[in-house]
Amino acid sequence: MKTLLTSALIAATLSGAAFAASAVPGINPGDVQLALSAGVEPGAYSRSELLNILEAKRNNEDASYFLSGANRASASGNANAGAAQLALTAGVEPGAYSVPELLQIIEAKRDGDTDRLSFVLSGAHRTTANPAEAVTPGEATLAAVIGVNPADYTLAELIALQPQSDD
Repeated sequence: MKTLLTSALIAATLSGAAFAASAVPGINPGDVQLALSAGVEPGAYSRSELLNILEAKRNNEDASYFLSGANRASASGNANAGAAQLALTAGVEPGAYSVPELLQIIEAKRDGDTDRLSFVLSGAHRTTANPAEAVTPGEATLAAVIGVNPADYTLAELIALQPQSDD
């Protein structure tokens, strides 16, 4: 009973201190608590940055990317805000990865899947054959009907070369 009362008093004191510290207009009391937990000045970092700083510290990683503000300076003007926010959450430079790649990075980090993380970060999955140069089974069939090499013609050309029916 005494431990429960002590815990409740500590929680009330901490939340009261954070609430009192949030007298600055525009700073959410929760953000103040996050900032204090991260050991930084309340209001100096966004909620996303605070969460990234805390996660980096929890994982014994370097949080200097967010602490230095480098994440802000590298945000490109053409990247949309959602993708930029995902990039910050993933801990990578905005504009360097597509939204699906960012989601894979975040998920791989969350799951501790270093192989998948390395694969996505390397960009190796981007080096695929040009789909325009690949012969599809349909193109091969059309080419076989008229007796030509399917790689020498586009799909539209193969269709145009097909014999016309005499209806």
